[in-house]
Amino acid sequence: MTDKRNDSLPAPEQDIDEEPPVVCRKLRTKMGFGALQGVRDWRFGDSSTAVYWCLSTMETAGPDDGYAHPHGCRAGRACYRAPDGYDDGSDLVALGGSGERDGPRRRG
Repeated sequence: MTDKRNDSLPAPEQDIDEEPPVVCRKLRTKMGFGALQGVRDWRFGDSSTAVYWCLSTMETAGPDDGYAHPHGCRAGRACYRAPDGYDDGSDLVALGGSGERDGPRRRG
């Protein structure tokens, strides 16, 4: 019997404990209201069926007409708003960081 499993796809259990990326607080998806066991957090943007929308526009595009998706709704985008409890990165330039690669950081 032939194994029909596709080995090129990552196992669902892969990187489950990895810290999810910080995305705009205005980004939403139905997947954000629950967690399935063995599935990575919705903020990774891995789902091929999830629909994302922006709370500012209530559409699948943000105020800048860019798609609302975890891969794009991050620090550096003009309409990005940091989640509660995170710096928006604007103070990183004053601290010697670029503000882009360093990304947002948790307020302590």
